[in-house]
Amino acid sequence: MITKTVAQLGRYVESVPLQLRAWSEERMATPRALGKWSSLQILGHLCDSAINNCRRIVEAPTAAGLYVITPYNQDKWVEAQQYASAPAEEIIALWESLNRSMVRVISAVPVDTLTTCHIQLPNGETHTLEWLIKDYLEHLEHHLKQISPDLLLGELLMP
Repeated sequence: MITKTVAQLGRYVESVPLQLRAWSEERMATPRALGKWSSLQILGHLCDSAINNCRRIVEAPTAAGLYVITPYNQDKWVEAQQYASAPAEEIIALWESLNRSMVRVISAVPVDTLTTCHIQLPNGETHTLEWLIKDYLEHLEHHLKQISPDLLLGELLMP
């Protein structure tokens, strides 16, 4: 159910920023490999994902019929927002704030809307709003693992 998704997202909001604030600016800004995003850029991408998905979660229930997801160019967003050179604390705080908002917005979605509201992906697949919310968390976890698998164990690593 969606309450588990909200609870897990809430745990990440509490643990991930604490862990990342312990990292050096250099560690955050160093690309994982040649041609790959740095941890800071990945976190910035997750901010962009939160912005876009929050809009979708708010708009989908009021759409006339099927809500069609419009894609965004992830690389251009990361480049335009200059995450590669932004101060780590700024992006960590942004990620934390956006995901606190996501918890609040998702928690306010009426239970029946989760399964009666339908969205269409750019590839034509249709899903429920509940699926979109769960997919948001899976996407977040995928990228947190790229930054460091330890971030997903945050509640175990915190004192």
